Amino acid sequence: MSRADPDLNLDDVIADILIDAYDHDEALMGFENAFDETGCLPCPGTAIGEDIEILSVSTSNGRSELIATCQHTGRHHQNALLDIDIINADQSASRLLAAYRRWTGAENPTT
Repeated sequence: MSRADPDLNLDDVIADILIDAYDHDEALMGFENAFDETGCLPCPGTAIGEDIEILSVSTSNGRSELIATCQHTGRHHQNALLDIDIINADQSASRLLAAYRRWTGAENPTT
């Protein structure tokens, strides 16, 4: 089964991503790789109520969270992935964001 399989629940998606991770940094890299491997980016999203395009997701700037490189009105910005909502996107992008939110404990209680 792959991470994009709609029959996997979020806990299974997380377990699949973290199977070879031994610490927090490796877990973040696992999520980064999952976004890369699914080919779900770029995709539309919102940040602070503004429509954006999410171009990539990465571990960067020595931060212990995933950072999304986004485009809005022709300019590139970096935002914490947790500050972004993926809308009208590929189902795999939405599932990966939901899995990342659950893993970090930032899961939206309304989803």
